[in-house]
Amino acid sequence: MPPRLMDYHLHTKVTIDGKMTEDEVCERALLMDIKEIAFTNHAMLTEPDYTISHADFVRHWENIQTCRKRYPQLTIRLGLEIDYYEGREEDVATDIQQYEALIGQPFDLILGAVHHLNGVFFSSKNYAAELYTNHEIVALYYDYFSLATKAVKSDLFDVMAHPDLIKKYTGELSLPVPFERYRVAAESYVDALLDCDVGIEVNTKGFKQGGGDAYPSNDLLELYLSRARNQGKQPIITLGSDAHDIAGVGTHLIDGVKILQKFGQNSIMSFEKRKPTSFLL
Repeated sequence: MPPRLMDYHLHTKVTIDGKMTEDEVCERALLMDIKEIAFTNHAMLTEPDYTISHADFVRHWENIQTCRKRYPQLTIRLGLEIDYYEGREEDVATDIQQYEALIGQPFDLILGAVHHLNGVFFSSKNYAAELYTNHEIVALYYDYFSLATKAVKSDLFDVMAHPDLIKKYTGELSLPVPFERYRVAAESYVDALLDCDVGIEVNTKGFKQGGGDAYPSNDLLELYLSRARNQGKQPIITLGSDAHDIAGVGTHLIDGVKILQKFGQNSIMSFEKRKPTSFLL
């Protein structure tokens, strides 16, 4: 029996990096036998071009409602991928509340993200070299996980998107970094995730970036799963392609499932109004 596929990380035309409409996403998802999707467009306090405007957000919500009627066989969630900025937690919380007030209901899912480090928008190749070539690479990993750990503890997010995004240009702009060299930082991150009941996504865009693993790496995923089991906690995991165009929708989701099953994980989470429900793969 094929796994119940979900794609919980999708970007549409409402910001500069999205290239597809809500309808196109739904059509593609059904073609790929995906049962559930979540639209998760960006909000970044420091990057207006990557931030969904209030007017576009209302139109986005209207399009989602139309799609729910047009594609009843597909479960469609409304999420948001919003960046964490240390010291601006209240601003991030206000941003989320303002979006929710526009439609009179909560998001289904809030993805937390770290795209900026040491003042550099490192996830964009236009700026990444400024970070990777001007800092000691292992120190960057420690800085990244330290900031991501603070994001987890902020009580703002349900799930952390692409949990080890810092590796995106490792190997291209720097030497590769073995997991053991930043394990201590990763352990603190995982402990915070489990203590705060914040999940992680298996972001399958990593198979095309960042050394060929998903985000997170196999090592980080195994660490998270093993510590969750040791503590008797159910892992909170979502699965997403991080697609920005139609060709990316659903890409490598099956590979993500295989990685989870390899480590003995046979379920992922669905979210509705920020409450998770476990589903067998």
